[in-house]
Amino acid sequence: MRNLYLAGLCLLFIISCSKDDPPSDSLLPDANGSTLKACFTLDKNSVAVGEFIQITSCSVDATSFFYDFGNGETSVKENPKIFLEESGDYTIVLQVSDNEQQTDTFSQNIVVTGAVEDNYIFPEIPNGVLGIPLETGINPTTNKLYYIERSADLNNPITNDRFLYNELDASYNAITNYIADKPFNSQSGFVNFLPTGNLNFHFSRTLSDFYGSQEVTLTNTFGFINGINSATKHNYGYLKDGANFLYFGTIKEDGIYKTAIEKRNANGDAFEAYINPIGIGSSLIGDLIRTQEGYVAYGISFNTNTAAPQLTGYKPALIFLDTSFNITSEQIYEDSELTSIPGDLNMLNGAYHLVQLTNGNIVLYGNAEMMVTDSDGTKITSQFFNDTESIQGLIALEDSFVISTGGYLRKFDANGNQTKELKYKGDFVPEILEMGDQLFFVAGFRTTDITENGELSVVKIFYGAMDKNLNLINLN
Repeated sequence: MRNLYLAGLCLLFIISCSKDDPPSDSLLPDANGSTLKACFTLDKNSVAVGEFIQITSCSVDATSFFYDFGNGETSVKENPKIFLEESGDYTIVLQVSDNEQQTDTFSQNIVVTGAVEDNYIFPEIPNGVLGIPLETGINPTTNKLYYIERSADLNNPITNDRFLYNELDASYNAITNYIADKPFNSQSGFVNFLPTGNLNFHFSRTLSDFYGSQEVTLTNTFGFINGINSATKHNYGYLKDGANFLYFGTIKEDGIYKTAIEKRNANGDAFEAYINPIGIGSSLIGDLIRTQEGYVAYGISFNTNTAAPQLTGYKPALIFLDTSFNITSEQIYEDSELTSIPGDLNMLNGAYHLVQLTNGNIVLYGNAEMMVTDSDGTKITSQFFNDTESIQGLIALEDSFVISTGGYLRKFDANGNQTKELKYKGDFVPEILEMGDQLFFVAGFRTTDITENGELSVVKIFYGAMDKNLNLINLN
């Protein structure tokens, strides 16, 4: 009986020291005299997608830590806090080492339930109807979130695409107003809330050999005031300038498009324009920011041709201007990934973003190409994101920034090194808005609707939020 009791104690000791359980504090040294043991605990062994997991090391005599979370991400922190963005079974593995470079490993399993989509709000859109967000912002009069949507009913091909204005209440319910029909291809749009209370909307109008804009001004109750269709100019956005506004884009002059800054009064009427060519062909300003020295513009230099391809020689540029809008210097980036891609004028039909970080570095993002430069425009790094639509967002967070790409939201440091990515459902995100400690976005995603006319490929809209380290926040 005594022998059986001793055998049971030995078996119990072997089980307690397996790799599936934290080691005992009374472990004996191994054959090399080392007491190094890897060990960690989890605050929970089953979590929902997006829910934080706190990992706490209980390792013995470890001086360095390396965690593999089973999803392609790792950490060298002793006690990391993580979340897993897809459901499934994961094995978290810790490898530790000591001053003698000896190593030990320990692992635990964790179950993640639910889906990323559970964190989002999906407004109801009928089958066969698509919606693409073109701009997101906060109405300065109502302080409510809004987004401009390009909508189309694919069940009825003779129905024109429409532009809609959606304003969200505190429960993310949308009040929708009609703006205008969409005459040509349009992948960009914006609204200026004028001091008069009127709303001044601008949309791109492009075909393979046509490049212009549509401008519509409405009352605050969405009554029509006037509309202008232009084949010679296009505005991409505006900056507030005292009592006036600076609209920026391009104007066709002497047979080519030139960068243009148009000064408008409080009624939205243009009264002065600053027109300059850059490069050796046509050019535009896609975004404009104010600096201590004056202004910096995100420009594009390109060539237009009468025969296909209608657009060649695409090159991004930084344009530096003084306070009188004179160009003081320009940097044209000849080595852009997009330079060798011939296309049509729809290539200019999308979102362009320009920000300056607190360390002085400048970030440009447009047509799926991200570029980081120093304050003088000297390029530090660039990256092109395949399978990414032209409607994408960028936001600066002091000395870091976040962009949206096809299927992923990504965070970078000031030099353009990626520090975090979040796999999410979206394909189109025109802006990322900072709202307190949250980053809010309205996104479009590609899907298929089953209708009476069969399967239709559509784009649907959802609302999402995350913290500034790309951890999802459940809006539900």
